[in-house]
Amino acid sequence: MATRGHTGTPRAGRRTRAAVVLAGLLLCAGCEDSLGQPPPRPAGPSAVAACLTGSGDLIADVDNDGRPDRITDPSHRGARLTIAFGTGSGRERAVPARGLADRPGNRQRYVRAAVADFDQDGWSDLAVVAGRAQGGDDPVPPRVAELRLGPFSGTGRSRRTVRLDLGATQDIAVADHNHDRYPDLAAYTYAGDGVYVFEARLGDPRTGLRAGTRAYTTDAGATGHHPPARLPHAGLTPFYPGCGTR
Repeated sequence: MATRGHTGTPRAGRRTRAAVVLAGLLLCAGCEDSLGQPPPRPAGPSAVAACLTGSGDLIADVDNDGRPDRITDPSHRGARLTIAFGTGSGRERAVPARGLADRPGNRQRYVRAAVADFDQDGWSDLAVVAGRAQGGDDPVPPRVAELRLGPFSGTGRSRRTVRLDLGATQDIAVADHNHDRYPDLAAYTYAGDGVYVFEARLGDPRTGLRAGTRAYTTDAGATGHHPPARLPHAGLTPFYPGCGTR
């Protein structure tokens, strides 16, 4: 009897370990699934006409569910950007910038986000920058610097993501640098040795935001670690009509 008990113990242990491994795999799969999938590929432009409210909030359908969403950013630098999905409905849900950063981004020290139709295809796109805080003389590049081309989900997932070649970016905002119909991106970036600069990425019909726009990089002057209240040329007004004016 003792021998049978001894030989049975390893089998029970193996079964226990297998059960633990299987439970772990199922748990991880459930965590991944909880982030959801990107919205379906749209057949054409959004049926919800994007517009600006009197307070400067952007109204647009960002997730292709046919309902308007409200995008607000009282910080004007991407730090407090929030999207109220299904605004005005019984299922309204507010998601801050960190919630839109997806798994790699929301674990970072800071998260910045900006929303506009950068490629002018009729769908709002999501620019996300996230990383560790700057420290010392050397720039710390962001862990995440991406443009998620719309439509995108409530966790910031889209079917097409473009990497942004931004430096050690601290803040971002939608801007109008070259006065065309494509929204641009302004970035407040640490260049190293105590020097901060304003960078720009121009709206583009193919990539959403164009790389290689160093001609628009300017010294940020005596701004230091704290950026100005508004980045240069920032604002959505040049690109959207007022709500109710069409």
